[in-house]
Order: sequence, then C-alpha cells, then structure tokens
Amino acid sequence: MRKKCIPITDPVLKKQSCARFNNKVSIEDFDTLTQRQYSRNSLLSMYNDWNKFVEFCRSKKVSAIVASTLAVRLFLEKQSQTSKYATIKRMAITIGLVHKFHEFPDPCNHRQIKMLLAQLRLDKKGDAKQAEAFNSEHLHLIQQQLDAESSLKQLRDAAILSVMFECAMKRSELRTLHFHQLTFDIIDDKPIQLSINDNNYQLSEQSSEIVKRWLLMLPEHLGPVFRRIDRHGNIGDEPLDSSSIYRVFRSAETQLDIPLKLSGQSARVGATKELAKQGYSVRDITDFGRWLSPAMPAQYLGKQVLADSERLKFKSIKPWD
Repeated sequence: MRKKCIPITDPVLKKQSCARFNNKVSIEDFDTLTQRQYSRNSLLSMYNDWNKFVEFCRSKKVSAIVASTLAVRLFLEKQSQTSKYATIKRMAITIGLVHKFHEFPDPCNHRQIKMLLAQLRLDKKGDAKQAEAFNSEHLHLIQQQLDAESSLKQLRDAAILSVMFECAMKRSELRTLHFHQLTFDIIDDKPIQLSINDNNYQLSEQSSEIVKRWLLMLPEHLGPVFRRIDRHGNIGDEPLDSSSIYRVFRSAETQLDIPLKLSGQSARVGATKELAKQGYSVRDITDFGRWLSPAMPAQYLGKQVLADSERLKFKSIKPWD
C-alpha cells in the first residue's frame, strides 16, 4: 500500500523535528515522523540508514537536514564501497523521505544523485544474491526427524516450514495467519484447508498431521496460529516476528546438515521451482503464490528477461532537475 507523506507544516514543530533529526534518532522518532505508517522492519531499516548518514555528516561537519547534494553524493559513494546496490538505493530513499516529511525538497532528486545511482546500478548489476530454495526433499527430511522425543520448538518449526512451503507463503502472511483461516478437525484424518487472501489451499497428509500436533499444544484456538516459545518451553500469545521466522530457517540449516544458506524467502523460492517442475506456467505460479506480477516467479526460475520486462510495468519515468 502506498504511504502518504504528510509533511510537518507547523514552524515550531518543524524546527524541533529538524533539530532532532540532525542527530541520531530512535525507531520511535521515525514512527512518529511517518505517522505510524510503516512496519517495524521498515522503521528499523530507515533508522539504521539515517543514523549512518547523520554520523557521516557529523564527520564532515555539515547538516544532515537540510542536506546538500554534495553531502548525499559523497555519503552514497562511501557506502558503495561495502554495500550492495539495493542497500544504497534504500538509503537514498530514506534520506529523501526524511526531507519530504519535513517539507524540504528531496536532495536525491538532483541530477548528480540520479546519475550516481544509475552508474552504481550498472557497476553492481547482479550483486543481489537470490535466496536459496527450500524444496520438497528438505521438507521431507525435516518432517522425518520429528518423533516423540522432539521438542516443542522442533514441532512448531516443522509445522511452519510445512505451511510456508506448501502454500508458497510470505513471512508477513505467516505472522498474520489466524485460526479463522483454517478448516480442520483434530480427530479425523481430513487434511487441513487454509485460506489466504481468498485463495484456498489444502495441506498434504503429512503436513496436516504435523500442524495438528502443533495445534494440540495450544490451549485455545483463537488468535495467531504460530507463536513465540520462550526459553522455558512456554508458548506465548504474541505472533512471531520476521526475525523469529528467519531463525526457523537457520535452525533448519543445522537440522539438514547440508551446505545451504536459507532465509525467510527460501520457501517461496522452493515452492516456485517445485510448481514449475510439476508443469505450472509462470502465470499459474504467480496466481498460486499471490504475487501481483510474474516478475519475482520469473526471476526465481532464471527467466531474467521476463522478470525485467514485468518490473518495467511498475516503473514510471520521473523528470530530472
């Protein structure tokens, strides 16, 4: 969903906020500035990016807001020595957002910055590494390792991996998965059915059995399906966050004991490749995985030309200064 930029217009509040953002700020400062429109992870990224920029500006004895084109260019050039293009682009967006929310022109709209970003995009082409796939063989191995001696966390993690792979689920969808989206009966052998954004899915027999075992551990079938487990083995009421889901995949690496670098996106990559093996077209996979465009499925399948052409449909040409 596109965020609304409502700048600070009150002169007193604007002056106070500028003084605050000329120094290192907290995540809460960003949350207030952006009218609480962004997720925690987005706020964390902006917080890190802006504080790096403030630190750089301090070292050069210049203002972070309003920033000069020269300061921004030198900062991005320095970051390009160690960061990937996607990170540098995100930093530029953060700098622009802070200025826009303070009713100042975006310094990254200047021709010099656009030319620098265009050059870095060419120089760093291909530096973004795609997440490795978590496939059906990996899932089968994880599920086979479950037994009566398995811990509660191992059971929950196996259930998470099963659902994410078989439904090509995003982390945000897993976090917000609630009981009203499930159709199941603990007693009978019918597979679990699951709905996501008006799409209906049916888990395999083995995955359904594992998920049902997890559901039996929950005292009430209300709220989020997957929750945190503390160090004492107590199940909380709060849903998992992105970091927790990432750690589930890192634990799977250890369990599988194979050279594999998994991330929270690995299940979607693996599901895409599995569906392609079964004869699904890119368009069918797009619908199955609830993507807005075939760009990402095409990229996961190595169809770079198609992925690039689909991305272009979402880009608009902006005039240069």
